[in-house]
Amino acid sequence: MHEKTLRSKTLTVRLPSELYASAQAIAKKRSVSLNVVVQESLTNTIRDAREQYRFDEYTELGTDSEMCDIEYAVHAQAEVMLGSERE
Repeated sequence: MHEKTLRSKTLTVRLPSELYASAQAIAKKRSVSLNVVVQESLTNTIRDAREQYRFDEYTELGTDSEMCDIEYAVHAQAEVMLGSERE
């Protein structure tokens, strides 16, 4: 994530003084830059949002059992699991 080879964008963010001070203290304690703390926080927020989106989509899919045909996936998963046990 922190490789110099990755392209990056510059972002100016306004933070309340208390939030800035807290983030700066965390960065100092972990011996990383404030930039790293912000990047990790955004990465975690995006990951959590994506997980919530998937959960919501699967929940919606599961509300109508007629529309939720997962039989093929169960058999495919069993085949993969059994195949790996034979090796």
